Amino acid sequence: MPRLFGHWMALRSLRSQLMTIAIVLCLAAMAVTVPLSLSSVRQQTEQESIQWAQALARMAAHAASVPLADNDFGALNNALQEVVALPGVQAVRVVRPGGYEAMRVEQRASGSIVSVRPRSGQALPAPTRGHDLSGEHLHAVASLLTSNRGGEGKAVNYPQLAREGWVEVEFSFAARMAAARKSWVIASTGVLILVLLALVGFAMFLRRTIQPIRALAAYASTMAESPGNTLKLRWGSREVRELGRALNWSSQELARRMAETRQRLSRMKAVLDTAADAIVSVGPDGQIVGANPAAERMFGSDEKELIGRPLAGVLPGMDAGRLRQTMADGMLIHSTQSRIGRVEMEALRHGGTPFPVEVLLGEISGDPEIRYTCIVRDLTDMKLAEEYLTLYGRVLDCTPNGISVSDARRYPQPIVHVNPAFTRITGYTAREILGRDASLLAGPLTDPDDMALLTKTVQNGAEVKVTLRNYRKDGSVFHNKLSVSPVRDGKGEITHYINVIEDVTAQVEVKQRLIERTARLNATFDLSPDGFAVFDAGGELITSNPALRAMVGAMPPWMPLSSFDEWMRQLCEEPERYGPVASDAGNGSRHTMVLARPSHKVLEREVRRHLGGSGETFVYFRDVTHQFEVDRMKSEFLATAAHELRTPLASILGFTELMIHRRYSEERQKDLLQTVHRQGTLLNNLIQELLDLSRIEARQGKDFQIVSTPLAAIVDAALDGIAHQELGRQITVDPLPEVQVMADASKIEQALTNLLSNAFKYSPAGGEVSLKVQLSGREGEEAVEIEVRDQGIGMTPAQLARAFERFYRADTSGNIPGTGLGLNLVKEIVEIHGGTIELASEPGAGTTARMRLRRAPSAVPADEPATA
Repeated sequence: MPRLFGHWMALRSLRSQLMTIAIVLCLAAMAVTVPLSLSSVRQQTEQESIQWAQALARMAAHAASVPLADNDFGALNNALQEVVALPGVQAVRVVRPGGYEAMRVEQRASGSIVSVRPRSGQALPAPTRGHDLSGEHLHAVASLLTSNRGGEGKAVNYPQLAREGWVEVEFSFAARMAAARKSWVIASTGVLILVLLALVGFAMFLRRTIQPIRALAAYASTMAESPGNTLKLRWGSREVRELGRALNWSSQELARRMAETRQRLSRMKAVLDTAADAIVSVGPDGQIVGANPAAERMFGSDEKELIGRPLAGVLPGMDAGRLRQTMADGMLIHSTQSRIGRVEMEALRHGGTPFPVEVLLGEISGDPEIRYTCIVRDLTDMKLAEEYLTLYGRVLDCTPNGISVSDARRYPQPIVHVNPAFTRITGYTAREILGRDASLLAGPLTDPDDMALLTKTVQNGAEVKVTLRNYRKDGSVFHNKLSVSPVRDGKGEITHYINVIEDVTAQVEVKQRLIERTARLNATFDLSPDGFAVFDAGGELITSNPALRAMVGAMPPWMPLSSFDEWMRQLCEEPERYGPVASDAGNGSRHTMVLARPSHKVLEREVRRHLGGSGETFVYFRDVTHQFEVDRMKSEFLATAAHELRTPLASILGFTELMIHRRYSEERQKDLLQTVHRQGTLLNNLIQELLDLSRIEARQGKDFQIVSTPLAAIVDAALDGIAHQELGRQITVDPLPEVQVMADASKIEQALTNLLSNAFKYSPAGGEVSLKVQLSGREGEEAVEIEVRDQGIGMTPAQLARAFERFYRADTSGNIPGTGLGLNLVKEIVEIHGGTIELASEPGAGTTARMRLRRAPSAVPADEPATA
C-alpha cells in the first residue's frame, strides 16, 4: 500500500501533492485529538462530580449531626430532604455510631421524596474510602463526629467511622456528563469548520505559488537552445525570485563559457602548432590521423605525408596491439580515471635515420576518429647529458660523505639529488628525500641559532660550515658536520647548492663524555667534605678543593710539594711528627696529624701516586676530629656511668650486708634503711634519666606530642611537684601571662622540674628561688622565655662551659645529691622543641637558667600536633 501511494503521488503535480499531505495531516491530527479531548472532558466531569458529592456529604453530615444527637428525627428528615432536593442527589443515608442506619431519604423516579427509618437490623460495614464511582453513579461519605466537632476540613479516619457514624450521599452526574458532551460536540464542530476553511485558503495559496514555478520550469527547458536569454518574474516568493535570478545567471554564464570554450580551442590549436614536441593523433587501427608542425620537423615529412600512414612507420613496433598494451600498462590518474602510457624507444627520421625518443600515450574516449594521442620528445641531447651525469654520479656515489644537491631556483630549495652515503647516514631513501628540503633532518634538539646562521649565510650566497644536531629517519640524533657551497651559472646567479654532510656523532659524543666526566669530577671535588690536593709530575700544586682550604686555611695558588709539606708542618701541634708527602710510599697507608691552626683539628692523610700513568700525586685529607671526640666522650661516659652506678650500689650492698650479719637497735636499723632507700632512689633516678636520654636520642622526638598548650598549666604542675619534693622551700613566682606555647606538656614539665630542683639543691643556705616568664622575639619568631634564678653557690666560667655534659657536676664534694644528667636531659628536651636553654652564673652569686620555647601561633588550636 505505501508503494502504491508513493507511485500515485509521483504522478501528481506539486500542488496536488501538497494538498494531499495537508489533508492527511489534518485527518491524522483529528484522529488523535478527538478521543483525547473527549476523554479529558469525561475525566474533568467525573472529578468535578466527586468534589461536589463529597461537599454535599460533608454538608449533610453537618446538618444531620445535631438533630441526630437530639433524636429529633423531624428536623433530621427536613435537613436530609433539603439535600436530596439538590440537583443530581438521589439518596442520603445517615448511620449512627456503631454502624446502625438511622434514616434514609431518597428521590423516586416520579420526583417524590421518601424518608425511611429502619426499626432494627444488623450493623453496616464502615466505608473504607471517601467515594465509590460506578459508571455515572457515585457514593460519597462524611463522618458525623468530625462534622459535629467543626472539623469539615479534617481528613476522615475511615477505621473510626464505625464508632463515629457517617452520612452517605448517592449522586448521579449523568446530566453533567450529557451537558459536557454537548459542549464538546459544539467545540469540535467549530474546530472542524476552521480546519476546512484553512484547507481552502491553503489550496488558493498553492495555486498562486505554483504558477511562477511552472514558468521557471518552461524557461529552464529552453535555456540550452538560446543561452544568454533572461526571464522576468513580476511576483512570487523570495525563493522563487532567487531561483529565477539563478536561472538567469546560469543562462548568461552558459553563454560566457561557450564563448570561452571557443576561444580556448583556438588557443589550443595555436599551442599545438608552436609546441616543441611532436603531437600525433592516431585512430583505433593505428593509422596517423593528424600531426602538428613539430612532428613534421622531427620526422622530416609534412602533415599530408604523415596522415594515413601507420604509426609503426615512424615509431617501429608501435602498432594497434602495442598501443593497447601500452595503455593497459600505463599509470592510472585517479582524478580523471584515465591512463597515461610512457615508453622510450627509437624513432625513424625521413630516410631511415634512428634517434632516441620518449613517447607519452593518452587515450581519448567518445571520439570515433581519434583514439590515441602521442606526444613524442626527442631525447638525443638528453641522452648525451645523461652519459656525463652518470660519470659524475659515479664519482659522487664513491665518496664516504653524504652529498645532496638542492635547487636554489625553487622554493623551499628542494633536494634534487642524493648519493648513497647520504642515504646511509640519514636512513632516508632517495625516493623519500627527493623533492623535500633539508629541514626534514631538523628536530627539537636542533639549535635554532645555528639554523638561523645557516639560513642567513645561504641567503647571502656564501659558503658555510656548521655542526648541527640532526635526526635520522628512525628518530635517532646524529651530529652533522655540514658544508654548504653554492653553484652559479654563467650569469653569476645561484642555481643549486651542494650540501656535504659528515656524521661526527662518535667524535662529539666522546668529547661530550669527557666534558661531562670532567664536570662531575669537578663537582665531586668541590662538594666533597674531604680535602684534596693534586700535584703534577713535576711536584707543582695543580689544584686544591674548598674543603682542604677550609681545613688548613687559605693557601697560595701555586707552590711546590716541598713548600706544601713545610706549610702543613707549621700548622701541626707537633711539627716534628709530621711525615712529608714526598716520603710517603703512596700505597694506601694513612697518617694522622693534629692541627693547632687555624683551629684544632685531627686530620687523616692518604697519598696516591701515578694514577693512570700520568705521574700525578693525589693527597687526600679527612677530618676525623668528630670521630676522635666521639670516642673520647664515649670512653668518658662509660667510665663516669660505671662510677656513678657503682657508688650507690656499693652503699646499698654494704649497708644491707651489715644488717644481715649484725643486730642493731631499731633506731640504728631505721637510719641504715633510710640510707639504703636514699641510695636506691639515687640509683633509680640515675637509671631513669639514662633511659630518658636513650629514648630521646633513639626516637629523635618522634614520640613527643608537641601541641599548643597553656604555659600556666605547665608551670603550675612543675611548682606543685617541686613543692612536694622540697618541703619547706618557697618559690617566688611573678604573675604568669596568658600565653600558649608549642610543647609536649609532660616533657617541658620534666625539664622545668629539673631546673627548679637544681636551684634548690645548689642553694644549701636556703636562698630565694624565683621564677619569671616573659615574651621575647628572636630571628623573626615569637618566643616565651622561662627564667629560673637562685642565690646559691654559682659556677665558675670553666664549670659553666661543661654544665650540659653528661655526669658533670659542679659540686665534687658529694654533699649535694644528683646524677649529673639533669641539665643534659633539659637541653635534649628543649632542643627537640625547637627552643634554647642558657645558663648565666657567677661563683657565690647564684645561677640563672633561661629556657626559651616557641610561642603558639593564633591559627594553631590547642591539642593540634605540630612538627617537632
